[in-house]
Amino acid sequence: MNVCPECETKAYLSTMEMTPELVEEMAAAEPCLDYAGDGEYSRRLQICKECSRLIGGMTCAECGCFVQFRAKHISAHCALTKW
Repeated sequence: MNVCPECETKAYLSTMEMTPELVEEMAAAEPCLDYAGDGEYSRRLQICKECSRLIGGMTCAECGCFVQFRAKHISAHCALTKW
């Protein structure tokens, strides 16, 4: 499985009371050296939003990442190979 470059270092987030809005805000503020671009990021998030494995609008049940972080990185990929 491809490890998300951001989620791997975000273990502390699991102890916080997270909402999709908070995750979106945090992802937007996160520095990203390999940003996929606005169009690709939106496309990826739309695919995730339509996926039956998305939990609470923010967590992938397949790999456990916050999709708003994972989708930002051009080097990251969907665990189900949807993007």
